[in-house]
Amino acid sequence: MSTKDVFGAACLVTAPVLLAVATGVDPALGLTEGYGIYRQHPDGVLAHSILLHWAWVLFVPGLLALLAPVRRRGAVLARIAWIAVILGLTTFSALMANDFVLLALEQTLPDAQVAAVDERFQSLAVTIAGWQWPGLIGWGLALVLTPIAAARGRVISWWIAGAALLGTALYFAFAISPVPLCLLGPLVMTGAYGTAAARLLRPATPAPGSIAAEPALRSPAGSMAEPALRSPAGSMAEPDLRSPGGLAAEPDTFGAFRRRFGLFSLYAAPLTFAAGMATVPDHTGDMADSLASPVQTQISALLLHLGWLLFIPAVLLLASARPGRRTRAGTFTRVAAAITVLALINFSGLMVGDSADLAAHQVLDEATATRVNDALGGYAAFTFGWALPGMVFSLLGLIAVAAGAAASRTVRWPAAALVAAGIVAFLFLGLGPIGVTGPLLLLAGCALMAHDLNRPAALPVPAPAVPA
Repeated sequence: MSTKDVFGAACLVTAPVLLAVATGVDPALGLTEGYGIYRQHPDGVLAHSILLHWAWVLFVPGLLALLAPVRRRGAVLARIAWIAVILGLTTFSALMANDFVLLALEQTLPDAQVAAVDERFQSLAVTIAGWQWPGLIGWGLALVLTPIAAARGRVISWWIAGAALLGTALYFAFAISPVPLCLLGPLVMTGAYGTAAARLLRPATPAPGSIAAEPALRSPAGSMAEPALRSPAGSMAEPDLRSPGGLAAEPDTFGAFRRRFGLFSLYAAPLTFAAGMATVPDHTGDMADSLASPVQTQISALLLHLGWLLFIPAVLLLASARPGRRTRAGTFTRVAAAITVLALINFSGLMVGDSADLAAHQVLDEATATRVNDALGGYAAFTFGWALPGMVFSLLGLIAVAAGAAASRTVRWPAAALVAAGIVAFLFLGLGPIGVTGPLLLLAGCALMAHDLNRPAALPVPAPAVPA
């Protein structure tokens, strides 16, 4: 049982539990009122929003863990679901920030101005097309396709997949209904995904009549023999893909896809990050520049979001690469990668705040918009439950994962040094053209890591022949 299996299973159990709690404490359940509800129940809104955000955050590594054992069977669905989780569900979790913004607006402004700012935000075309649409579509696809792909790949049974889909359907139908109706979906999902998590942690065993758990691949004479796929009765038995023999019998096409996407992300993440930094309009921090270029502001925020998001598959690739030595360094890399993935999901979502800030400044005067920002920054749940850990552990985590990979000889130390230099440059060089320096240093380090990961493994040196 590996670290990633335990982490993924824990997320798969915790996510629907948090979803149930978040749904149950929503102060707007069963209400049809417009603005003003958040103002009346600020503590309930804060609890609901941060718990809901973390529920979707934890679903990301949980669903990825459920897809990981898929090999060739179900690989097509698994690819779609995997991309939907990485790009869609992660983006959807960021949309929970809008609840915090609405609360800050309602606690600062009358309902008419709250409505004006919210309507302006909903009219930002790049933000809606780049955040809301992919987030909602990816969220739905991830929750629907993941259990189907896992069942198709024989990771879980169709009964478990059906229960997960039933829970999802109940949540879609009754998410804002009064208690206890709204809890039906999350509770069914908790049971289904809890059972799936137990399946992930169960030691691999062959199905009755299938190939043995540890097939003998060599004959007594030492020649390579093909493992038997026939039962003693002579009937062809379908191999259990969760058993070592079954895994050996089926090509890992889905694993190859994840590796290719990870290698692609090692280049795409820093390049997209660099594009986002290059297009920031307010190089001096003056909001007037953003107001003068609203489309550019939204594009920059979206590129920065995608840049940080694309680091997730790159980190997953580094964590899954077989280390050249030092088991402890490999364990450190996997633990650091788990923390970094969660942090990157949080950090990438903060970029939607640029669009929210833009909408507020387009409608309100500078002093009033500043008061709204101050109110948002005063929410401890948002600052310490989302923003601060997302930023700190993303930046430190990328350095830690690169250093761990270098210590385990998965990549070379110059690559890790360039990653660290890129993070430091990003922190201290500021915005404007000079701000692209950090992403470019990251690109150099990530390109070296991609090259190292593509190096052929060293072949063992044959022992010298012993004279007869």
